[in-house]
Amino acid sequence: ASVPVPKSSKAKRVRFDLPEPCPGPSLQSKDSSSSSPSGGDSTGPTGDSNLSSVPGVVGPVLPFLTKFQKDWSDRVKVVGSASELEEAYSQFIHSIGGKPSRRRSRPRNPARRNSRRHLPSAEPAENPTSAAGSTSSAPSAGEPLTKRYDPVEASRLQKLFRANQKKALQSILSGPPRYCEISPDAVEDHFVRVFSENPFDPTFKFLTYDDPVACHLITDHMSPEEVWDKLRALKNSAPGPDGIFYSNFKSRDPGAHVLSAFFNKVLDLSTVPSSWKEAKVVLIPKPGDPLDISNWRPVSLLNTGGKVFSSVLAARISSWANINSRLSPFQKGFRENDGCSEHNFILEQAITGAKRLHLDLSMAWLDLENAFGSVPHRFILEALGHAGVPSSTVAIISAIYTGSTSTIRTSAGWTGPIPMRAGVRQGCPLSAILFNLSLEQILRTGISTPGFRLYGQEVKCLAYADDLLLLGQSPVDLQDNINSICGVAALAGLRFKPSKCASLSFNYTGNKRSIDDASFLVAGTRIRNIKGQEAYKYLGVRVGLSYKQDNTEFFQGITRDVKLVAASPLAPWQKLTAIRAHVLSRAEFLCRNSHIQKRDVADLDKTLISTGKRILNLPTRANVNLVHLSTNKGGAALPHFRALLDVHAISHAFRLLASDDQLTSDVAFAGLRGVVRKKILTPSECAEFLNGNKAGDFARESGDLSTLWSRARQAADRLFKFIKFSWTFNEELGCFNLNIYRSPNPVCVVPSTAGLVARLLRDDLESFYIKQLSSLVDQGKTVEVFSQHPASNHFLQAGDFTRFCDWNFIHRARLGCLQLNATMRFSKRNPKCRKCGYVRETIPLVLNHCKPHSDAWKRRHDAIQNRVARAISSSVGSVSINKKFPGIAQTLIPDMVLTKKS
Repeated sequence: ASVPVPKSSKAKRVRFDLPEPCPGPSLQSKDSSSSSPSGGDSTGPTGDSNLSSVPGVVGPVLPFLTKFQKDWSDRVKVVGSASELEEAYSQFIHSIGGKPSRRRSRPRNPARRNSRRHLPSAEPAENPTSAAGSTSSAPSAGEPLTKRYDPVEASRLQKLFRANQKKALQSILSGPPRYCEISPDAVEDHFVRVFSENPFDPTFKFLTYDDPVACHLITDHMSPEEVWDKLRALKNSAPGPDGIFYSNFKSRDPGAHVLSAFFNKVLDLSTVPSSWKEAKVVLIPKPGDPLDISNWRPVSLLNTGGKVFSSVLAARISSWANINSRLSPFQKGFRENDGCSEHNFILEQAITGAKRLHLDLSMAWLDLENAFGSVPHRFILEALGHAGVPSSTVAIISAIYTGSTSTIRTSAGWTGPIPMRAGVRQGCPLSAILFNLSLEQILRTGISTPGFRLYGQEVKCLAYADDLLLLGQSPVDLQDNINSICGVAALAGLRFKPSKCASLSFNYTGNKRSIDDASFLVAGTRIRNIKGQEAYKYLGVRVGLSYKQDNTEFFQGITRDVKLVAASPLAPWQKLTAIRAHVLSRAEFLCRNSHIQKRDVADLDKTLISTGKRILNLPTRANVNLVHLSTNKGGAALPHFRALLDVHAISHAFRLLASDDQLTSDVAFAGLRGVVRKKILTPSECAEFLNGNKAGDFARESGDLSTLWSRARQAADRLFKFIKFSWTFNEELGCFNLNIYRSPNPVCVVPSTAGLVARLLRDDLESFYIKQLSSLVDQGKTVEVFSQHPASNHFLQAGDFTRFCDWNFIHRARLGCLQLNATMRFSKRNPKCRKCGYVRETIPLVLNHCKPHSDAWKRRHDAIQNRVARAISSSVGSVSINKKFPGIAQTLIPDMVLTKKS
């Protein structure tokens, strides 16, 4: 029953008073002086403490430039040629450090380095009903023994997780990374051919556009604010050949003053450092034969400085392209919209609408062979020039690709540098917009015949980068479009891969539907025709004429991975982060875009509840709501998937109705009215239909096909048991609103804020969990307190300043589930306190009233008092502790008095 109290000599400072992230860099004060670079430093100017060795540690944006920044800013100003830029940038990269270490931490006491109290106990993870630190029961006969706990492996994996979460998860779920086993010579020969110059036909007729506007958005100098906003949003990933992480730039150049100076020199000189042209290429396996080189996807690991520059330039070109309408509305790849969801919705509506209205429909999915890796460089530059991209920007892009090389990772090591004379680099932020603008030349000229009429809107093509879907009213029209786009692509040096293409075509004779047996030709080769229960996977979702989606196998895989993470030697808070961010996140897209049955996620929900309790060291009788609460509220943040599916159904329906894309919103509204008319004849009742109203005409079964709208209606009916909201239709503006009756401030969600629907509904669902938990007499006594502020739960995200014994204690204590004499259920034990003999041994007694623990009261009181005192800045005033104060009775000694300077 004793309570562990951390020793003050070992306690680390907990910062609850962190400022909000600064929106941009602070400018140098006018009276700040600059100094010249240090003459004795061969690696470049220095002058501040080196935090570059800490991945993920971001230096504060100071109200002035550091000496390091001032020295380097002055040096960059005098750069006047490509050779000077090359030398200065090389020294700058060298000065901010090589490959950083994995974590910054205080040196451990050597005497305690191997102490088991610093390592997670395996027992609570296996026996959630036992007390913290107790021994788990032995396995029964025939039960396999669990793997022996290895503290060295646990330490290695936990350090790896702190440095690179994805790599640690791959080690847990898939074992060591798989490298391409094909001989290095064969790999090198293949990529020499792939990256070889791929000329396009000079007779290709490029599109002509109207004169562009707002070109200054691309050509203007990059401000430190612009570069810092982009850099701050980038998370550490695998570094390029120079071994530099984003955190190196964030810590040594807060505000991106030096980086922006280098980038502006690149704009002025229309050249780039040679290191930006180097790439390490890792091969990611695709489904299929691992000995077939085409089943390995190349991903480039580029130097970080070049990636930041490309990110800023790509954002500029994308904004310019949107302003000048250089991309077709049906091209949704890598744009600021929910392109996959919208395309999948249009496809679903096309098939459903054709079935409901007895219309003929033909469609073909086309796959470009090695699209990103084979587009000719000259074609990219010509396409940019004809689109109106400023010539200075085209020159910089040409400089990036001219002389670029790649080294390929194989099982035997790295290949030699391979010149890259064709294709865009997968992994470069600039590649997406360059490919889209190049492909636009093919899409706009290659599609000529009429498309499919969907609720009065013509749909010819749906494109997500190189994933193309062509639609037509008849097989003849569709084949004409296929022939046309294949011919134009061939002129541009691209070709389609018939083995990965497919088609679906059906027609109606009277009221009878029949599948067209005629196969379509792509480049003279017949492609697969989808029939019956067959399906084609398009943008992550399987689609077919009569295909019934069965996601059981997918969620079984998710469940299996959750169990693997839970059984790993990661720290408990790391397990929760891994499950949330890397396992469950894989299901997020499918939950929004696919029709998932509740039975598909039943086993996953059970596994998440049992796993969450085990990680939190809670007994089986603990209330499940703590598992579903967010970490800011004190929970494990493991969702209840059956409720989450309903939230996504409401959110997805609202986002489609409120979409900025005119085609999507028009088809959504028309599709909803088509469903409602099956029940009643008044379209104004659409909102009541979505609210799940079952009175009057709404009580009649329509016998209609299952659609997104019917699923949203059923989801609303189920969610009304937990939260209160309603759909309304604004007749004046002609749009839907969603009223969420939150307490104490209701919210009306309008189309411009449609992205908030899921978060607001989940927050309201969380409030219901807290209310339900607080209503429990025994387990709900503290939830309203610890859920009020994130500071109460700061340790749940990363386990900072937390020992494993603290973790095993806190969650049980909060729910009143500690194994104390007066709180053990179904026990005939004497409820008296085992230490002081008080009539009932409870948590309040142990923590605050049991006199043998009075020394622990004082130490805990003093620790909190001293922590508050340390949080008060000296600029605010002076703090006195345990001292008499004038004007107060002499018998009273305040714990703490703050005397403000004012």
